[in-house]
Parts: sequence; C-alpha cells; structure tokens
Amino acid sequence: MGDRGNIEIRQPGAQDSLFLYTHWRGSIVCEILADAIAKGRNGDPSYFTRIVFDEMVGKDDGTTGFGISVGNIEDNEYDVPVVSWNKTDSKMVIVYRDTVFRPEAFVEMYGGRLDKMRQLVSTEPF
Repeated sequence: MGDRGNIEIRQPGAQDSLFLYTHWRGSIVCEILADAIAKGRNGDPSYFTRIVFDEMVGKDDGTTGFGISVGNIEDNEYDVPVVSWNKTDSKMVIVYRDTVFRPEAFVEMYGGRLDKMRQLVSTEPF
C-alpha cells in the first residue's frame, strides 16, 4: 500500500529523464512541483531539480519513502508532470495531462496548497 508518484525532469542535453519518486505523496506531486517552481531557480535545471526533491522530501530524513531513478519510472500510480526546458530560449515548460504550462500558470493552478494540507493533516511529516 502507498501513494506512489513521480515527477519527471528532462534536463537539457540529457538523453534520459530523471524521475523523482515519492512512496507516500503521489497524489500531491503537482502541488509539490508548483511550490518548488515558486521558490525560483527555474532557469537552472540542476539547482531546480534539487529544489523539487527537497520540496518532495520535506523534513523527512528517513531512509525509505523517496527515490531517484534515471530513464524509467520504478513505481507509479498517478499522471506524471514532466518538466523540461525549451531548446530555443531555455525557458521551463511543464506538461501535465496533455496540457503545456508555463511555470507561472502551473503555480497558479497548483501552488500554495501544501501549507493548507499540512495544517489539516498534522500526522503526516511533510
């Protein structure tokens, strides 16, 4: 049992995608991604990828519950948001459920919900 989800990151010039995995927060991967986008560094794929993973892990410092895979998804239950950068202008785009979002639009749609969820579910260590 779990709530498995992934965020796919396609860094410029890389042949394979990077998948950031959560075992218990799959249903909120869009909210996690939106809050990471809102923090900035969207034009720097390496820093941004780390920010997304930090946002996903939160304060959890255990040895299970999260993972990183290259090239393929290890386990998943939900639609996967895909982050990439345009080759022409290096601007970030997010594709989710066949819709292409600019970062600002994705944040507007999904951002700011995690703090409210954390308040409602005090037993979940976000």
